[in-house]
Amino acid sequence: KQWYQRRVRGFYDGDANLNILKLYQFSPDLITRSSIDNVHLVLTKALMQLPNSDYVYCRAQLSQDMIDDNLTKKIDDVATLLETCQFPEFWNVIQEEKIFEMTGFVEAARRFICHVVRLTYKNIEEEFLMQLLGPMEDKSEFMDIVAENNWDHNGDSVFVGHKEEMVEQKEIIEKMPIEVVTPILAIR
Repeated sequence: KQWYQRRVRGFYDGDANLNILKLYQFSPDLITRSSIDNVHLVLTKALMQLPNSDYVYCRAQLSQDMIDDNLTKKIDDVATLLETCQFPEFWNVIQEEKIFEMTGFVEAARRFICHVVRLTYKNIEEEFLMQLLGPMEDKSEFMDIVAENNWDHNGDSVFVGHKEEMVEQKEIIEKMPIEVVTPILAIR
């Protein structure tokens, strides 16, 4: 159990986590308060893998007793908020639970939010983007996220589209006399 707790806190191994959850699913006699804490850590780590479907796989391995646990419900609520892109509400809810203070959780949530923003917007207002990305120490942290994602900050907006989308279109007008076009169209 101690080995597993160190492993869960340290790095992420989705297959190992799924196997542990399956073990608890098929051997309910192994479930203790400590194992429930491990399940919460696994769920939180899986949630940090969004947009991958690790959280859904882990959630599917839980017994009904585990699903009914209060903290499991809270983790489920947070997952729903993230998956339905209710980011401002997400930031409010995670302030209430200590488990979301896990190292890297905020960064993983911001990575997912940046992924969603990239898929949804070409340009986004700076203030709105800052609201989506949650509380930050200062503006430099926001600017680091913009730079990290190769986005362009233009005054009060941020261009999050691809550079090739910035190509200006040029309308080409060809003037051809009717005598040249008539044989091609076979007009008589």
